[in-house]
Amino acid sequence: MENVKTTNVAVYIDYENIHKTLTKSNTNVLRKGFFEKLRAWCATNNKRIVQTRVYCNFDNDDLYQSHHQTTLQNYGVETIHTSNQGKNYADLKISIDVLTSMYSNNNIDEFIIVSNDKDMIPLLNSIRANKRNVCVITAGEDYNRSICEFADQHISLEEVCKTEVEHLIITDLKDRLWKNLCDHFDDKIKSYQNGESYSDYTFDYNVRNSVTYYKLMVYEMFTLFKELYEENKILFYTYKYSGKSHIAIIPANKKQFFLDSNIIDEKAFIENYDIDKIIISEYQKFCK
Repeated sequence: MENVKTTNVAVYIDYENIHKTLTKSNTNVLRKGFFEKLRAWCATNNKRIVQTRVYCNFDNDDLYQSHHQTTLQNYGVETIHTSNQGKNYADLKISIDVLTSMYSNNNIDEFIIVSNDKDMIPLLNSIRANKRNVCVITAGEDYNRSICEFADQHISLEEVCKTEVEHLIITDLKDRLWKNLCDHFDDKIKSYQNGESYSDYTFDYNVRNSVTYYKLMVYEMFTLFKELYEENKILFYTYKYSGKSHIAIIPANKKQFFLDSNIIDEKAFIENYDIDKIIISEYQKFCK
């Protein structure tokens, strides 16, 4: 049987560039499972990742509010904060770090550059001139086609994300959210049965307050709740407070308790609640 050579690869990601591209399409790297699927794609193609670095200004509102830099580190990647030092600072920093690594580490056979930016072309030329392979991964359609001509291989992020994997971290977070919701409502019901008044779990307020705890962008938090809703695990209903109408949720398996206790009227439940509208609106806030 012929031995297949494994290629050592280092991955450098112009994360802010890619993140903004995906945000315009109402999605994000975590939702697509990019890091897990990149590892699987590399393994399938006999590439062994020895280093992954992401470059981004993590002070951008959606990333800052959700402590996104910490979240990425949980994926086993090295994060480099580029601050507000101009559009080309990340490109320059990536170029310096790639060249430093190339000249100091002979064990790296290939560099994977994840970016849509044509400013990476001089770097690609330098990598190939030093007899290393370079693969470019781009996102969406908004990338300069000329960048592909200077790479040994070009593949889209979307194609990488078609790779099947057994496990996604975002699924763990959804399971954790569901468990915490169940525990929370068990406590609320127990308190109510002990004579305390019931306070509604206001949807919008609690989602936004969960961003820091789960370290997820607000639009991704809404997306997790959408998945729970599509799995028939939660229900939406309306209630009045201070003369205004609000939206709240309960676990679907607790519905009968709330009806029997006259806490919620059957007519208050909402059929076909449109969470997509909220998710798209939240994405659009960060596309400006």
